[in-house]
Amino acid sequence: MGGIKYICLLALIIGASLLTIGEAKSSRDVDAELNRIPASKWLQLVDSALDSVKRQKRLEDSLLSSDITVRNGSLSHAQLLDTLPSLASKEDSIIALKILKSSLFVYNSECLPNEIDGDDCRSYLEQKPLPEGSSLRTECENLIRGNREGHNAFRRLLDSSHYRNGFYEMFPNSGSRDAVPAAWNISKKLYEADDSQSSEEEIVENNSNLGLAQWAQFVEHDLSKPVSQSMGSGAPIECCSRDQNNLQPRHHHPACAPILYQPDGKYDVPSCLNYVRSALSVADCNFGGAEQLNQATGSLDLSQLYGFTLAAEKKLRALQGGLLKTTPRGEYDNALLPMATDTEGPSFCARERIGDGTCFAAGDSRVNSNPFSILIYTIFMRNHNKLAAELHQRNRRWNDEKLFQAAKAINVAIYRQVVLEEWLPAVLGGHLASEIRRKQYKRALEVSNEFGVAAIRFYFSMLPNELQNLARNNVVEGNDKIQYVFVGKEQPTTNLFELKEEIYKPKLQYTSAKLNDILESILNQQTMDMDSTYAGGVVWHKSTKPTHADILAFDIQRGRDHGLLPYHRYLESCFLSKPVTSWKDLERFIPKDVLEKLKTIYSSWADVDLIVGGISEKPVRGSVGPTFSCIIAEQFVHVLKQHEQKLDHNHAQLVEEYRHFNGTKLLCLNSGLSAVPQNIFQLPSASNQMVSCGDV
Repeated sequence: MGGIKYICLLALIIGASLLTIGEAKSSRDVDAELNRIPASKWLQLVDSALDSVKRQKRLEDSLLSSDITVRNGSLSHAQLLDTLPSLASKEDSIIALKILKSSLFVYNSECLPNEIDGDDCRSYLEQKPLPEGSSLRTECENLIRGNREGHNAFRRLLDSSHYRNGFYEMFPNSGSRDAVPAAWNISKKLYEADDSQSSEEEIVENNSNLGLAQWAQFVEHDLSKPVSQSMGSGAPIECCSRDQNNLQPRHHHPACAPILYQPDGKYDVPSCLNYVRSALSVADCNFGGAEQLNQATGSLDLSQLYGFTLAAEKKLRALQGGLLKTTPRGEYDNALLPMATDTEGPSFCARERIGDGTCFAAGDSRVNSNPFSILIYTIFMRNHNKLAAELHQRNRRWNDEKLFQAAKAINVAIYRQVVLEEWLPAVLGGHLASEIRRKQYKRALEVSNEFGVAAIRFYFSMLPNELQNLARNNVVEGNDKIQYVFVGKEQPTTNLFELKEEIYKPKLQYTSAKLNDILESILNQQTMDMDSTYAGGVVWHKSTKPTHADILAFDIQRGRDHGLLPYHRYLESCFLSKPVTSWKDLERFIPKDVLEKLKTIYSSWADVDLIVGGISEKPVRGSVGPTFSCIIAEQFVHVLKQHEQKLDHNHAQLVEEYRHFNGTKLLCLNSGLSAVPQNIFQLPSASNQMVSCGDV
């Protein structure tokens, strides 16, 4: 793997796809066929699509009257919080759905009868404006002209989608020539017991601590939020029965693509996990295929903490002293996140009632996804308020607004600095992280589908079932130095929590001391290896009804929903000078034992999903394999381009004063820890000495 030239890692940045899919009719023939359609017919096709949406509303009314909806506190509720749409996203998606349905009416009535391939039909329609005089055209233009505050379409790296009909139809799981393995079956077959060992001889030394995975999730929350479709009334969609079986056909919403498991063992039981197809986005007012909506801003701006919109941000502000709301616990470095109110509760925790336990509020519905997430949101909330207090001491005449905006600008700058200077090199390796800064690129700044729903999700492979308690009792002090005693297998530890017990249902009794214990343990516990096997805490492979979602199955299904191309297409575009033609071509990237397992799951190398291929690769010069390195690097070229925008002059001067901030200082000043490693993403060692927080 050392022979890979990192300048070539960014092949995706420089041009479009290196490979093309076979053509049906020439573009000239397609244009000739479809240009003959009269203006009146285009209007008629749009009207038919709008009637179809109205008929869907009648089905939705029937589902609601039959109580087919997401119940508070259910497993589907927890899954919904991961993809919870805002009101604006719902409105955007409904208009996009009308455009997609209009395009499908054209495809079915004009393209199919004339033997025009779905991809060719879509390519033509993407250049075809909605007809003048249609109400849909007016709706679309009003939306485009409005302030969408982060509601943008995910872009595609290879300018092509992977749908059965070229527009939106997912490939089937069984019963046809182009079937692919079911998402849950793939996850179950990849799973190995947590105490099993890989037979692969090559072992990559892993010095990363859990902070690397924790920050990866936080960065994901900032840059990417695909959200689920909703009913026209705004109600969430349920695709499984109360006992987690597939619903009867009459109760199936068109947006449903449930994750199903059909038993293949004597003691297995059939199961269903709710999967609602992602909300759609209006990219322009042309016909075309499905493009999914990213509710996040796509910029490193701490929008997951502050909110994606100004209205959301205002709800999180104390509106005095430039502060964010908190649950006070004395000084700023002891405060907890604000508690969700009765009305907000269902938007932050999967509980039947808000009073059933702890439930924090922040700018993103994913804040309570696990204790790792709660902790890092808390660190940046504390840092904002500490900065606001410092600024207030120095500038007594500044009002709340000025204090808030200045503290936010500095907080964001500190966050960016840690992400770009410390976290990104830990993920990609220092050479590639430096190479990104030298790239010049002038394309749209949106987040790629491949990054948002696949590559950045690598951290789930690294999460353990439990966080061990490595705080205080494993620390010895002496000679003015702090050293951590290595905790081996022969030295059992207690656990602070089991991950599966905390997903969107915080059970821990959160205190400042508890958060300190969690932080100290994160810094001293090694990540799981980056591979295709997830811990049981984030997948479900038992012969009983699931109690938590299977995240790998969910990610596979979402990749198909978003029309991601198969894994080999990205590998080819990043590294290879010729197409993959066999399993053997993958051997230099994927360990042999993993490749053998993939052969038993997929009937062809051409079907391997991007998320599966990406996590299966051998890590290289960082924490992830070469294909995910390529995709993450490509995205951060865009991120860096955005950061070239000039700050307000006064804010720029303030930010410059905090250039000395790094991850160590951030954690020391916003926790009760006595020491933090120099590199907060690696385990303490002789080469990664502990820094006393008293000296920071």
